[in-house]
Amino acid sequence: MSRRTGQNGTIEERNGAWRGRYLIDVPGQMERQKRSVVLGFKKDMTKSEAKRKLKEIIRQEGIDLPAYVIPSTENFAQRVQRWEQTYVAKRKPSYRDLIAYHLTYLLPKWGKSPVEVITAAAVNEWVGEPELAHLSPTTVKGIVKTLQTALGKKFGKGAISYSSKSEVESDPRCYLVEEVEQIVEAAKGQYKVLFKLAAEIGARAGELYALTVDDLLFQQNVVRINKSMYRQEVGSPKTRNATRWVNVKPYVMEMLKDQLNGRKEGLVFQSKRKTPLVNCVVLNKHLHPLLRKLGLERGGMHGFRHHRVSALVMAGTPMVVIKKWIGHGSEEMVNRYTHLRPNFMQNELERLPDYAPKFGTKSAEFDPVDPRAVAAA
Repeated sequence: MSRRTGQNGTIEERNGAWRGRYLIDVPGQMERQKRSVVLGFKKDMTKSEAKRKLKEIIRQEGIDLPAYVIPSTENFAQRVQRWEQTYVAKRKPSYRDLIAYHLTYLLPKWGKSPVEVITAAAVNEWVGEPELAHLSPTTVKGIVKTLQTALGKKFGKGAISYSSKSEVESDPRCYLVEEVEQIVEAAKGQYKVLFKLAAEIGARAGELYALTVDDLLFQQNVVRINKSMYRQEVGSPKTRNATRWVNVKPYVMEMLKDQLNGRKEGLVFQSKRKTPLVNCVVLNKHLHPLLRKLGLERGGMHGFRHHRVSALVMAGTPMVVIKKWIGHGSEEMVNRYTHLRPNFMQNELERLPDYAPKFGTKSAEFDPVDPRAVAAA
C-alpha cells in the first residue's frame, strides 16, 4: 500500500513559496483527502530541498511506509458499543459498573479515534497527562486494561509506563479483637449478629447479605456460601474459589438461630421492608456511626475479613484450611489480608534461642578465628 499514487507528494510554487501536496486516508471515506502544506520560501530553499522536506513530513505520518495500514472506518466509540453488547452485557453488574466508570475517561479521549491509531505509544503519552493525575496508578492500570480488552489487543509488557505512587500507602483497615468486641457490644438488633458473623467467618459483605436460611446447616455447624448480593440482586460469588463451606463454633449457630426467631426461609439479614441489605446503608447508618461513637478508626465491612484472616494466621491454622474458609485460591492473597499484631511478633521473637552472647561477655563458641592462624597450626 506504500506506493499508491499521491503518497510521494508533489511540489509547486505559489506566491514565491514552495507548497507540498499529498493525499491522506480518511476513516469512513473511500476517496482520499488532499492535504497542502507550505514548505518554505523559494528564496530560502531550492526545489530539491523542498522535496526532501515534504518527504520527511510524509514519512512522519507514516503513509509511505510498507507497514502503513489504512485507518479503519470504525472508531473507538463504535467498537465499544459493539463490545458492550456482545461481551460486557453478559458479565456481572459489578463488572458492568466498573467498565462504565473506566469509559468516562476512555470515551472523551479516544471515542472519535480510529481503532488503529490507538497504539501503545499514544496511550503511553496519555497516561502522563493531567486529566489522569488525580487517579492512583492502580486505577490507571485498570483503565488501560479495559482499553486493551475493548480493542481486543495487548500493548505488551512494559509498553506503558505508569507513574509511581507519590504517597506511602496505608494498610487496609483490620479490626483488632478488642475492637470487634466493642463494635458487637454497641451494635443493635440484627447488626450485632451481622458484625459478629463477619468477624467469625470473614465473608465478603455481598456474601453475608446473600445468606439465606437454607445456607445455615445447624446440625453440622457450617455456613454455606454460594452466592453474592450486589445492588439487591443475587448473583454468583466473586470467584470460583468463593463457593465454599465455612465451619463455625456452636455458639455462632445459636446466635444465628436466635436471629431468625423461628423463620424457616428467606434472607438471614434483611431490611425492615424485607428487602436485601445495601452496603452503603449498612456503613452510613450503622457501622460508621458506631465507630465514631466508640472513637475507633473508620473502616468498612472488609475490615472484619482482614481481622479473620489475621486471627487464623496467628493461631497457626494450616494455609490450606485458611484458603478454603476465606475463599481465596492463592497464598499471596491470604498474605495481603494478614496483619500481625506487635505482641504476636514479640512472642515469636521470644521463642527463638539467643544466637549471640550477652553484651560484655565472651564465649569461645562465638570467638572469631583467624584462618591464617589455623593454617599455621
